[in-house]
Amino acid sequence: MSISKELVDIQLVPADWDYVEEGIENVIVSYHGKDPKLQGWVLRLTKCDVGADADVDSHEASLFRNKELQRKQDALEFAASIVSPIVGDEYVLPQMLVNVSTEFLLQVRENIESQRPTKRLAKCIDSRQSASMLTKEMISRTPADNTQDVHSVTVELKPKCMALPRSEFFAPESSVKHRVCWYCMHQYTLHEDGNVSKFCPLELFSGDRDRIARSLDHFAQSPNNNFVVFVDGRSVVDEQGKISDKCMPHWDLLRDTVADIAQKEDLFSRLQLVQRELDSFNIESVLPKYKHAMETGALTTEEPGIGAWLNTYTEFRKRLDSGSNDNSIVSDCQAVMELILATTLRDVSVLIKFDSWPARNATDTSSLEHSKYTIGVVDHDPKKLSNIPKYHKLDHDIVATYLQHNPDEARQRPCRE
Repeated sequence: MSISKELVDIQLVPADWDYVEEGIENVIVSYHGKDPKLQGWVLRLTKCDVGADADVDSHEASLFRNKELQRKQDALEFAASIVSPIVGDEYVLPQMLVNVSTEFLLQVRENIESQRPTKRLAKCIDSRQSASMLTKEMISRTPADNTQDVHSVTVELKPKCMALPRSEFFAPESSVKHRVCWYCMHQYTLHEDGNVSKFCPLELFSGDRDRIARSLDHFAQSPNNNFVVFVDGRSVVDEQGKISDKCMPHWDLLRDTVADIAQKEDLFSRLQLVQRELDSFNIESVLPKYKHAMETGALTTEEPGIGAWLNTYTEFRKRLDSGSNDNSIVSDCQAVMELILATTLRDVSVLIKFDSWPARNATDTSSLEHSKYTIGVVDHDPKKLSNIPKYHKLDHDIVATYLQHNPDEARQRPCRE
C-alpha cells in the first residue's frame, strides 16, 4: 500500500479519461493517454445533484472546495490509519489526491454523459471540487500483453453482509436477525414480487470452497451492483441478464478460481471477524445511544475527524484483544462510532483482477497464467454519523417487509455461517 496525503499537481487532459462505472457518490474514469505517470490509474470524481453546482457565488464555492478537500484528505488518513490495520496493508490500493480544474471536470462530464446509466442521471460530476482521488486501476480496458488471445477480467464483489449479528439488544419481533442475514432479508424490500436471489453472502465468507463456488453461481444468476464481472473494462451479462459462458469466457473456470481465492485470502476472514465484533450493539440499541450523545453534546452535528476514529479503533482493539464481552463499559459515543465503522466495512467492494484471462477460443486453459491476480478493497470512505436515524428506519423496514413475506418461522430459510 502507498497512500500519499499530499496534494499533487499533474496535467490532466479531459480526452484522456474514459467512463468505467459509478455508484451513488462517485464516478470512476480511467486513463488511456500516453503519460506513464498516469497509466494504470483511475480518478474518483465526486457527484452532486444536477444543478447543485450552478450559479454558486465565489465565497460559497471556496468554502465548499475547502470542506471537500478536507473530507478527502481525512478519507486518505482513514484508509491508512483505520482500514489498513483492519484488512491488511496488502489489500489497500495506492491512492493520492490530485488537483482538478473546473474546466477539466465540465469537459469530462460532457464527454461521458452518453455512457452513463439512465438511473444515475439525476446526479452529475460536481464541478466545484478542487481535488480528486487518484487510485490504482483495477478494471482495465486491455490485457497486460495487449493480444487477442487473452482478456483483462475483473470481478467486483460487494457482499454487504459478512456475519449474523450477535447482539442481545433486539426487540422480540427482530429476533429473525439472528437467523436470516441482512442481505437475504433486504431482497424482499428490493423485489416486492418475491423473486429474490438465492445468493447469501455468508456462503461467500464460509471458508468452505464448495459453498463459496455455489454462492458465486447463485450470484451470477441475479447479478446487480453487488456482483459485476468486467471483461476488458466492460461489465458483461447475457441476454437474460445473467453471467454465464455466453458473455464471460470460461465462467466455470472463473467461478472456481475466485472460490479458491476467497478461501485462501485473509481479507475475507478479517472482514468477517471485524464485522461480527464491531456490530455487537446493532442499530436498534445504537439509535437511543446516538440521541443521548447528541443531547448531552458528547456528539455534535460535525462529522468525526481522524483523531476520533483513531480513538474508536484503539478502544475497540483493546476490548477485542482482552476478550472482554462486557458491553456495559462501552460509552454511547464508542458504540455509535463502532456501528458506523462496521457499516463502512460492510459496504466495501472487493476487486479481483486477472490481467491474462484465456480468450473464448482458447482450447487449453490449464496454464497458471490465468491464476495470477491482484486483489484489493475500494469504497471505504467513512459513513456519516448523521445517517444513524436513516439506518434505523431502513433496518426496521427490511425486517417488517421480510416478515410480511415470511411470517412462519418454520418456513424461513436460515442463513448459515
